[in-house]
Amino acid sequence: MRVTRAVALLPVLPADVPLLENSLEHLIEAADEASAAGIATTLLLTTSAPPAATAPVLASWGPLVDLLDDVDLEVEHHPAPEGVDDPAAEVAGLLTRAADGLRRRLSDAPGTVVLTSTPDVAVGPDWITEHVRHHRAGATASTGPVRRTGGPDAPEGDHRHDTVANLAVRADLLPGGVLAVLSAGTGAGRLALVHALTPVVASPAVTIPSSP
Repeated sequence: MRVTRAVALLPVLPADVPLLENSLEHLIEAADEASAAGIATTLLLTTSAPPAATAPVLASWGPLVDLLDDVDLEVEHHPAPEGVDDPAAEVAGLLTRAADGLRRRLSDAPGTVVLTSTPDVAVGPDWITEHVRHHRAGATASTGPVRRTGGPDAPEGDHRHDTVANLAVRADLLPGGVLAVLSAGTGAGRLALVHALTPVVASPAVTIPSSP
């Protein structure tokens, strides 16, 4: 499979803003490594936090990203829906909106891998390139372990597997809601998720509908 582009989605809730600085540092390093390997990369923050809350961090890292070849940093602000007080549901909504937008504007969806992480995770420098390697070998979705960086629900040394924190899906398989379904590990049917950092292959109960 020819894969030449990656889009890394980072859903950011208002409570996640204090973690954004560290998360972006690692994502930018991974994007730079991917760019050096010939994989043009867009870092896309999809957030329900107000623009004023994210502006200082973006102002700090934006100029650095501008100096990197084939690396872009974009931000989408989506106010949280009224009456939604479930963080997992809010993250799922942000991922769905971002994925729907990408499907409409990507010019080469089969050649693009869409990855997701979360602000409390520090991805490794080869995070993007490892996922792309599996997709070039024919994977449609891949995942792997994560390393938490902190937060009230992430005690030090917590290495629980959390799919949404380390997930990659081929962009032409992104009908509405599929990232939310994959991240939740629910749904009818089964799809093999290649583990990007180990040779293990698991088959959680998830569904990828046919590409429109």
